[in-house]
Amino acid sequence: MKKKCLSLLMAIVMVLPVSVSVYADETPPPATRGEIVTTLLTAANAYTSGINKEAVIQGYEDGQLREKEPAKKIEALVMLSRAFGDLPKPVGNDLRSGTFGVEFTDVPAWAKGDIEKLAKAGVLTGNPDGTLGVNDNMTIAEFQTIIARVWALEGSHLNDDFYEAINKQWLNKSTISAGEIIGGGFPELHKQNNAKIAKIIDGLTGKPFAEGTKEQKLADFYATALDTENRNKQGIQPIQKYLTAMNGAKTLNGLVQADLAMEKELGLSMLFRFTIMGDAKKSSENALYYTGLTAGLDKNSFVTENAKAKEAYFQYITKVLVLTGEEETVAKARAEKVYEMEKSLASVSLEPHERGDVNKYYNPYTIEQFDDLFKEIDMKQALKSMKVDNTDKVIVSDVKLAQKSADFLTESNLEVLKAYSKVHLLMATGGLLSDEFRNAANDFSAALYGVSGKKTDREIAVSMTKSTMSGYLEQMFAEKHFSPEAKKDVEQMVKKLIATYEKRIQSLDWMSEATKAKAIKKLDTMIVKIGYPDKWDTTLDKIAIKTYDKGGSLFSNTLAVTTASIDKLKAKLGKPVDRTEWGTSVYTVNAFYNALNNEITFPAGILQAPFYDINAKPEENFGAIGMIIGHEISHAFDNNGSAYDENGNANNWWTEEDFKKFKEKNQELIKFYNGIEIVPGVVNDGLLTLSENVADLGGMAASLQVVSEMSNPDYKAYFESNAKMWKSTTTKEFAATLSTNDVHSANKVRVNRTIVNFPEFYETYGIKPGDGMFVAPEDRVSIW
Repeated sequence: MKKKCLSLLMAIVMVLPVSVSVYADETPPPATRGEIVTTLLTAANAYTSGINKEAVIQGYEDGQLREKEPAKKIEALVMLSRAFGDLPKPVGNDLRSGTFGVEFTDVPAWAKGDIEKLAKAGVLTGNPDGTLGVNDNMTIAEFQTIIARVWALEGSHLNDDFYEAINKQWLNKSTISAGEIIGGGFPELHKQNNAKIAKIIDGLTGKPFAEGTKEQKLADFYATALDTENRNKQGIQPIQKYLTAMNGAKTLNGLVQADLAMEKELGLSMLFRFTIMGDAKKSSENALYYTGLTAGLDKNSFVTENAKAKEAYFQYITKVLVLTGEEETVAKARAEKVYEMEKSLASVSLEPHERGDVNKYYNPYTIEQFDDLFKEIDMKQALKSMKVDNTDKVIVSDVKLAQKSADFLTESNLEVLKAYSKVHLLMATGGLLSDEFRNAANDFSAALYGVSGKKTDREIAVSMTKSTMSGYLEQMFAEKHFSPEAKKDVEQMVKKLIATYEKRIQSLDWMSEATKAKAIKKLDTMIVKIGYPDKWDTTLDKIAIKTYDKGGSLFSNTLAVTTASIDKLKAKLGKPVDRTEWGTSVYTVNAFYNALNNEITFPAGILQAPFYDINAKPEENFGAIGMIIGHEISHAFDNNGSAYDENGNANNWWTEEDFKKFKEKNQELIKFYNGIEIVPGVVNDGLLTLSENVADLGGMAASLQVVSEMSNPDYKAYFESNAKMWKSTTTKEFAATLSTNDVHSANKVRVNRTIVNFPEFYETYGIKPGDGMFVAPEDRVSIW
């Protein structure tokens, strides 16, 4: 049972990370040679002094230009090379995201020089067979995509690529820390906060403290997290008895009882995944949710049969099973079975964009109905053993996944279930065991996401202490790094933004007065949490933390905290929801909207420079944290949040006509943000990212209106602060993974595709037709 199992369903999270796409129902015609030239004369004008037609198109041997004929891909690319001339050498982010090391097999001799230049710039992608497709036709939209790659590489003209131009210096120098997967504004602030936390911890280490004090517990937990020698000596011993019980199970019931015994002692169940949170239809009461069996890869990797992901996961499973003492041949056979089982589970599970839809995840079953799902398991007994039986229903968050999970939980699948249970226990606890298990996880991340290097033991120890002992550390962090003045200032910003949002709703021309009144009521009752909670969690007070020499360990200390937290969660079942509680730590670099509480939360961790600085220009603050505040407010009215009323209950408060118009606007946003290239060959998914795009658009509309009402507003400060906030770099592999799993658009898309909808942007920077950032007024989108 894990507290975070359904967090992505209910807490809509801000996280991390262009060409103008052409959308049409029919396939557009191929571009002619003349159209390619015309496009390039405009696209390259700011980069090549004195560019002219004669330099771009040189004609055939007979002197004919044949401008009305379709342009072959090779011809278009050579003309592009001529138009832009010498290109910058890719460094930093461009080197990370471009396509390099490809030698195309079908390039004619006359074009080799130009194609080689473009290939070295990383802006070309080819076919799986190693060809470029030189004789293929190209549409203008396809050609514009390649031009946009060149604009990004150049990064010198904000009228074509605002995000790149504003952030180019940082992007060129950007690095990703060893063992990390992403760099940028959010990761940098996360690292700064970690340094502040490390300083707090350093101030405690090596000093004598009375037993049971928060200082003693923090210092001793950190000591165990840093004690590599003793952790390695223990090896797999902390979980050996649970592995032995799994291995020794002769029947399904035997495996179930071994799992339930482990859950009782550690709070960890591999076979039964539940969580407790507000009932979506009666959000004032806590309810029990069932998620079903989980998988070690994302759904898309399974469904598309991603060979690289399969091999990486297969190797990881094999490695950890061998570390438990299994023969490699046996481990490989079991890894194959586990993979096939999880693939079967993934194939029926909800799509990522469906998981926040209350109509998809809210499926209440009576206890009898839930028990009937499982033909060979007594779920009533399992619920009783886990102490979550004091309820009359279970809300199944993914019906097809639950059904498929129940199908697997049968006697005939005993052997694969044993292997599955072992693998997931090792995945859950590997970081607390010997370095062999940590190294296996690092190798998996390196193979799957392109992560290089690994974190230091100290970095890992600080991170573990920060996450496990947050109940104490966050108090110290808030006292040192978030002043009462800052809290008051941000509270005033939130009030101003909510008031502005109310004015915007009042002025909507597509919504009726009846629905406006309901929307405004939702705004007026929205709970706002700034900086830190009014009362601190006391769970850690009841837990003893011991160093290795006193009989403790990293494993025992961590699981003591985990078990206590889960016991606290279980005690909430059937009880009223405490809306004053915080669902995140104070030093989190993020912000949240919780639909069930109709609340927005801004931890002190994100209320730091450069996102928020009490001494910065107001326009800069509104371009960064102000936009984020508006973003979270907007989640109350996105395609998911709009299903909940002012009390956090899933309840339709729309008139039929208004909701129809709202859905039409959502469709416009899906198209507007869809198909934008993120890195070569990887595009943004407008449907997957709809909820976050609604929030980005609404957040910018509200924060920009606040700025517009200032005396002599500095719009440059606003837009540039916004673009800098979203600066980001990651591996090409992880960018591809995010494109099919993350409900947020890529950071560059969040900037470039959002700002183009506001006239202030065009007026401030003189954006005109023909510029890469220009979108015709009739094609721009708005919603709130």
